[in-house]
Amino acid sequence: MAGDLGLISSMKNLLTGFIIFSCVSGISETVKTLPVKGLNGPNGFAISEHGQLFIANESGKQVVKIKNDSTTEVVLTSDSPDGLTFDDAGNLYVSNFYSGIILKMSAESIDTIATALNKPSDIKYDTKGNLFVSEYETGRIKKINTHGEITEIASGLKFPFGLAFDNKGSLYVASNSTGEIYQIDSTGSVIVFAQISGTLSYLAFSKKTETLYATCFTCHNIYVIDKQGNKKVLAGNGVAGDKDGPLKEAQFKDPNSIAISPDGSLYISEFSVNRIRKIANLEN
Repeated sequence: MAGDLGLISSMKNLLTGFIIFSCVSGISETVKTLPVKGLNGPNGFAISEHGQLFIANESGKQVVKIKNDSTTEVVLTSDSPDGLTFDDAGNLYVSNFYSGIILKMSAESIDTIATALNKPSDIKYDTKGNLFVSEYETGRIKKINTHGEITEIASGLKFPFGLAFDNKGSLYVASNSTGEIYQIDSTGSVIVFAQISGTLSYLAFSKKTETLYATCFTCHNIYVIDKQGNKKVLAGNGVAGDKDGPLKEAQFKDPNSIAISPDGSLYISEFSVNRIRKIANLEN
């Protein structure tokens, strides 16, 4: 009897260890290609509070809404939509890369809120209602306050692209040339927070896990970065392809935009092959 109890105890310990390892290592998560058609150069993402995914279909000169992870609905026609974001009232904002304008789309109208920006890439709102813009060629980050006034908060960055705010209000900026991720605090101080070998596109911050996600366009991987700036590959095996499956076995081709849905799923666009990939319930 004592031997049986010892064996049962050992099996419980082994099973517990396996369960913990499985949860931590993400062994159950998989990458899945969504059956979305009609995309043409999918760039920036925005996800509404209700979990609806919007995509800046740059080459198609449209902003589209994805319904049921499959069908598209055109919600806006624009010359070169790039970055997307929502404000707290549910209004959608669109940066246009080549014309240098930012549009606001509400239920009632479509309005221009900024002009003469120099190739605005991504846009993100902070908790105070200020809109931040990365200017790709000038290396600047600009802020548009609630009165529409534009000020510069950082300069000298190398081809700034994707933006993301953390829970403390620090802004993260991905370099599209050096693989650096900059951190800009509330005083405007800039540091290199993390470095990835490759060309970075967009960023997404998880308020739940306080981690940063980044797409590496040229190394075909998705990275996760912790609060100390430590990075590791979340998904992808570094080979360009279209393979679905477990995170480290899956393949991506030019991963571009990235966003986290309210249910903890991660969405990734692939620019050159017009695909959308999903890692369902990653944070649940």
